[in-house]
This record gives sequence, C-alpha cells and structure tokens, in this order.
Amino acid sequence: MQVKTQSIVSHVLVILNLLFPFIYPIIFYSWLKNKNTDEKMLRVSVREAFILGSITFIIFSSLIALVLLHYGFKSTFTLVAGEIYYMLIIPISFFPAIMGIARNNANQIYYYPLIGKLV
Repeated sequence: MQVKTQSIVSHVLVILNLLFPFIYPIIFYSWLKNKNTDEKMLRVSVREAFILGSITFIIFSSLIALVLLHYGFKSTFTLVAGEIYYMLIIPISFFPAIMGIARNNANQIYYYPLIGKLV
C-alpha cells in the first residue's frame, strides 16, 4: 500500500474508532508496524491516530465501565454521559481526523491540534 493511502487509512480508523471501539486494536497494530518508518507523513499520521484513538477509546471504555458496574443502563447518568460523548467528544475528535484526511490527500503532514504540538 502506498504511504499516502496508509496515512489516510490511519485517520479513517480514528473516525471508525469513535463509533466502534473494537477498531482500536487495528490502530494499535498500525502504530506498532509503522512507528519507525522512514516516511515522515506516515509516521506522524499513525502516531497522531494512535494518540487520539487511545484517548477516545479510554473515554468510551470508562463510560461503559461506569454504566455497567455502577449506574446501570436505565439511569440518568447513562443518558447524560451518552449525550456528552456523542455531542462533545465525537465532534472534537472527528474534525481533526477529517482535516488529517484532507491534508494527507494533498501530500501534506497534519498535526492534530494540541496532540501534535505537545507530544
């Protein structure tokens, strides 16, 4: 697979991870496989996708664990947590991934806001 395609796929996996957390192992495998590659665009894209995917996976897993272990699915907490996740966390994570796809498609390196400059 070409470098550009692999970079775009890493951002697409982040978007899929927002709704389907079982995609996270694929992101992790992609990061392990490409973290030391010579291609800077691929290395940066995979690293950014791994970090953002990890953050969203931890948030989603924590919410599910709280719901299952403490509050239950019929609680108000479940409703509020779900709304916050879908109205706040997904858009905050979705737009940088879309920008990463667009920039990688133009053969440019894209650093996610906050993540790329801090790590």
